[in-house]
Amino acid sequence: MRPVKPTESAPHTPENSEDGASSARQVHTETRFPQRKKSGKDVPVLEPTSMDKLIAGIWKQLFSSVQLTRFSTIPEPSVNIRTGVSGEVFQAVNILCMKYYNQSQSSRALEMIVQAYWIECYEARIAVIRLENPNYSSTEARMTALKEACAVLNWKEKDLRNRMAIWRGYKDIKDAGGWASLIFTSTGVYRFCKYRTGFSDGFATRLRHLRSAFEVAADTLHPEWRGLLHIIGQEEPRRYYGQPHEWVTVSGGEAAVPLASTYGHLNLPNGFQYEFIDQCVLDQNVFGIIDPRVIPELENTDICQVCKERQSDDIKINQCSCFPSLFGSVRSPAPVQIFHTTSGRNNGVIARYNIERGTAIGEFTGLITNGIQGVDVMVGGARPRTYQIFQGQMGNFTRFINHSCKPNSQFRKFYWRGKERILVVSRGITAGSEITVDYSDSYWRQLDKRCLCGEYCCRFS
Repeated sequence: MRPVKPTESAPHTPENSEDGASSARQVHTETRFPQRKKSGKDVPVLEPTSMDKLIAGIWKQLFSSVQLTRFSTIPEPSVNIRTGVSGEVFQAVNILCMKYYNQSQSSRALEMIVQAYWIECYEARIAVIRLENPNYSSTEARMTALKEACAVLNWKEKDLRNRMAIWRGYKDIKDAGGWASLIFTSTGVYRFCKYRTGFSDGFATRLRHLRSAFEVAADTLHPEWRGLLHIIGQEEPRRYYGQPHEWVTVSGGEAAVPLASTYGHLNLPNGFQYEFIDQCVLDQNVFGIIDPRVIPELENTDICQVCKERQSDDIKINQCSCFPSLFGSVRSPAPVQIFHTTSGRNNGVIARYNIERGTAIGEFTGLITNGIQGVDVMVGGARPRTYQIFQGQMGNFTRFINHSCKPNSQFRKFYWRGKERILVVSRGITAGSEITVDYSDSYWRQLDKRCLCGEYCCRFS
């Protein structure tokens, strides 16, 4: 956690607030809703469709750590990996495994790119043959092009036709969802295209609506992916730069817009300024160098208060698995995006694939301060040692999570290595759903606003 400079302390006026009210708007981690009970074994659960599985596979690949490159030379390990498996040898084998995995994923993506492009060239070749031979029928022109391909590929006509059915599926995915949807699709795409079980009437529409969202994730998390298209001579400029949550996806498949542009209605003097941070920043004007989140009463700060296992930032030493998506394990980008709501709440956060109940979605980060009035803050700690987390000028995507009187996630305090953290934890979220939390009764009691969650159990409409 980096300290904030004394000149950068939290404002006591709502410069970046979406509401200019002077009330104390404090969000608490307490919620009136307990965690949902686990579903009973006898409760029927709908199986995802082939289309759902295809889209889920694309998102999981987009939010993974895979590295796609057109050309990659893998050097030989610097140690003899045939000797006894020492720590050094095992590390070299792991690195080798990772590099060849990335290479195989890249080769697979390149193969699908070329095969989808082959279908385009095949159709174009048929058109040229008909122009050159006006007396040819459509079937004759098609057969001529097919035989030309078989002569070069050294395949039987039947074998090529079988492959063409799959390649045409690749092209259909690319045409609807863009190159990103094809390049980052999962291994199940082969079966999807072979049996065409998901190519229903809504197939193209669903992918078209997600096209810009796919590209936002691809450009910001895998900025080199467009280089794969050089293999077919296609140059596509990068469209989205910076942090993934600096872009707001729009319904209908329209191009995503910069986050700052969605707050033009506030007429802020310097525009909407927001810094994305992974760790909280301490306001030294208020706390000096003492972090108020530290719990001095804890005897052993490296023992988890929940599972009683050892906590460590070193993956090899850590034994606490309470929230592995955030602490003590390999961290992946949160599978969420900022999107523009249609309910009058401006922006919100959408889950891009299923987030199981009890999984931490993200940590509530921002400026750790105290004494702020009139703007939204998260209240942490316990009396008399309380503090506030202010997200008006810095934080992460949790700043854009909307309230709901029937939320699918909740705030939860968790102690990591003797320091209090406030997390957003899933209560069971399905892919494509907006992530919501309960801002607490104390927040709404002090606020002259009407809740727009639209739930039948809304308490503040």
